[in-house]
Amino acid sequence: MGECELCGAVKVGVRSVRTGKTEVTACTKCVDRMNLMPKSEAPGLVQARRSSNRSVQRPRKNDIMTRTEKDLADDFSQRIVAARKERNWSQQQLAKRMAETANIIKAAESGKRPTDSVIRKFERTLSIKLMVEHTPNETRQVRSGPSRGMTFGDYLNDSR
Repeated sequence: MGECELCGAVKVGVRSVRTGKTEVTACTKCVDRMNLMPKSEAPGLVQARRSSNRSVQRPRKNDIMTRTEKDLADDFSQRIVAARKERNWSQQQLAKRMAETANIIKAAESGKRPTDSVIRKFERTLSIKLMVEHTPNETRQVRSGPSRGMTFGDYLNDSR
């Protein structure tokens, strides 16, 4: 015997039921009236949950962010424009050959970073390399030997 959280009935038989994302204790009258009987899950939903769990566990092979050895070239937009003009193609012609929209081509040529798949299409269609070996821009050694490490003051002195 308990209290129904939905209608407020006291000293009635209650059971725990799920309504939306919340679990409440409800009397049998409320369960029947509000049709709160447990529902079977749709088969498609079960399959989608299973496949989404698998994709979380396995890293994607072609995800460019997991590859640390290559980066998109800083001058990728100039490389694309030069290769396209070398072949005497318009942006629309290149877009058609790549099966992309002209807006994607315009955005990439203006310097907006394209998606991984579009980068691969550019490389394949234009026979160019947009992904280059990663090289650090700057290497610095503070001091060798026993050191206290770099302080904020050291940094300010180095920047002057």
